[in-house]
Amino acid sequence: MPPDNRYVSEIIFHVRYAETDSMGFVHHAAYLVWFEEGRSAFIREHGWSYAKIEASGYFLAATDLEARYLRAARYDQQVTVRTWIVEARSRAITFACEIVATVDSQALFQATLTLICLDSAGRPTRIPESWQAWLAG
Repeated sequence: MPPDNRYVSEIIFHVRYAETDSMGFVHHAAYLVWFEEGRSAFIREHGWSYAKIEASGYFLAATDLEARYLRAARYDQQVTVRTWIVEARSRAITFACEIVATVDSQALFQATLTLICLDSAGRPTRIPESWQAWLAG
């Protein structure tokens, strides 16, 4: 559940047929793609993008993922992806995600992902000061 005092990005869409198996259930990997889209939306809503981050000479690499699959989403079901920052440290950002059924807010998936900031040579580096506004959430 997102904290009340943090900015939470929300995106809503219908489950696409390509994301499901022959029974109409969403494949487990799709939830991680949706989490990525949630993180991208969060960053865009703060005036940045992954492309802008990379163009400035920095990269974000995944270091730790914790995920819980609670209920299966189905083809054509409308889902809401909520994303927020749990913690921003000197070199790493931890995002959280909750995916719910839009119609009744039933929880489908929850996850956290820690990303480390890398320089253009692939070495861990401090997060730039220019990111501080959107990291504050």
